Amino acid sequence: MKLVLGCLFALIALEIYYAPFTKVEESFNLQATHDILNQVKHYDHLEFPGVVPRTFVGAMLLSALCWPWTKLIPSITLFDQQILVRATLAAIIVLSLGQFSQGIRVLFSKNTAIITIMLIVCQFHFVFWSSRTLPNTLALPLVHLGLSHWLKSMAQTSDRAFHLKQMSRYLTFAGIVFRFEVGILLVILIFTEWIFSRFHLISIVKTITATALLSLITTVPLDSFFWNQLLWPEGMVFYFNAILNKSSEWGTLPFYAYFTNFLPRLLLISYPLMIVAYARDARVRRVLCPMIIYTLVFSLVPHKEWRFIIYTVPVFTAAAATQVNALLIYQRRSSTGRFGLVVLTGGILASFFASLIMFQISSLNYPGGQALKSLHMIDESTPFVSVHIDAETAMTGASLFGQTNTNWKYSKNEKDTTEEDFIEARYTHILTANPEKFNSSLFETAHVTYGIGSIRLILPNKIYQDTGPKKEIINLFGIVRLEVALRPKIYTLRAIYSQKTWVQALLRKYPAILFSKTYCPYCKRAKQLIAKYSNSIKIIEVDLEKNSRDIQLALHSISGQYTFPNLFIHSQSFGGFDNLSELDRQGKLSKLFLEQ
Repeated sequence: MKLVLGCLFALIALEIYYAPFTKVEESFNLQATHDILNQVKHYDHLEFPGVVPRTFVGAMLLSALCWPWTKLIPSITLFDQQILVRATLAAIIVLSLGQFSQGIRVLFSKNTAIITIMLIVCQFHFVFWSSRTLPNTLALPLVHLGLSHWLKSMAQTSDRAFHLKQMSRYLTFAGIVFRFEVGILLVILIFTEWIFSRFHLISIVKTITATALLSLITTVPLDSFFWNQLLWPEGMVFYFNAILNKSSEWGTLPFYAYFTNFLPRLLLISYPLMIVAYARDARVRRVLCPMIIYTLVFSLVPHKEWRFIIYTVPVFTAAAATQVNALLIYQRRSSTGRFGLVVLTGGILASFFASLIMFQISSLNYPGGQALKSLHMIDESTPFVSVHIDAETAMTGASLFGQTNTNWKYSKNEKDTTEEDFIEARYTHILTANPEKFNSSLFETAHVTYGIGSIRLILPNKIYQDTGPKKEIINLFGIVRLEVALRPKIYTLRAIYSQKTWVQALLRKYPAILFSKTYCPYCKRAKQLIAKYSNSIKIIEVDLEKNSRDIQLALHSISGQYTFPNLFIHSQSFGGFDNLSELDRQGKLSKLFLEQ
């Protein structure tokens, strides 16, 4: 068992290495872990809260487990921390699967438990997402532990009550803190167990109630502290998705989608094996019944995602494993059994190869993370860079862990929308999916990051010719060849405008703007004079800017004046303190600000 679990973790670790970036679904827990682990002053979730608040319990746990390693390895980089966080989560998932397999061993057999893990190794989605910080993934270890006790409760009559209570504790905590659908799974499990074999329901209800209170005591104070308001995150998620049915705004699918689309892709070869097992084995029907009911319940919800039913995958896979084990026993007795084993082996290998292909394709789907990494390579020697990361870039892999240069400035400010906003903010680089918004005379394209466009199969007898758009060829041992047409996804733009362009952009944007220096006595007097008529004037302290000399030259080019202060109203210069005093003496200064 340790060997197959080790193989599973090794495969997940390889996928982390070759696809290190993350997407928007994982962003909250990943960014929260970054902020806690690095003790930042300004937490990302306060600026980008998302549609509904999420719990910090998972991020706190991951941070606590990773923190010692960041101290033991001083050379660890920020991006290495992201790898560490994902590997830590993967280790927790694999260890919990080991506990789940103990339940399979008790109910079925040791071989069935081993085969279950082997089949999971062949499943792309489970392996690929086991290291990714989805709320569902964070709930998964607790679900595995709970399901392990559930399986043991069906095999052990004497300890049945104990195992059902343990199951209730794990699933209640997961449902209250991480994902409310785990609570629905618990209700279904309790109901089906009570139908199949009566037990003392009141004691289970008491256990659930006590655990629910403990869970709320854990999540509410912690999350209220981080969110700066009293709340229960998963309660708000339940209200948003289940009561208001807002999840439907993200798309809907027909009732049968989980059975005809999601489960076949999740399980691969295990799907037909599970169906055969259900038809042939009464024990398997007993185990699968609550999982099927759970899937049917969620089929009633218009919005469907594979992650809502991820908790059923290990159980469905265990059912499939019973048939593999049965065939291993049967093949010793007949040639038909041996032939069936050959066919089954081919199906398992096909599933494994299919999962490898899906991984290679999916690894190309993180252009934002790749673009941010490429920027650090392109301008590695540049002492200062101020980069703006747009929404598409952030959603496709550009996490806080990717912001590795402490001398650079990174911004995801969504208020910067126009070209003048970007010029005023003095970004030296922009990572964007929409380069057409920018004037090529002001911003040049320094790099283009490609992502998946379309995919087609290359027939065995066709000679591949590398023509046309940029392509990636996926060649699986010469058995399967896929052509992935890549499309430009994220553009790295570099600012090439002069300091004069920046000053002119400010003059166009602000009706009144004063260029000043903090230490200049005449500037201080000018500010006091202007304050009599306006408190909303834009002030630029030139001595605090990095390119103060260039700004001074730009101002001279525009107004003919080198000295400070320099007041502009509607792009016209009215000079320094002496000129402003004279205008004030003549009563013209107040009129200028009234017109402004």
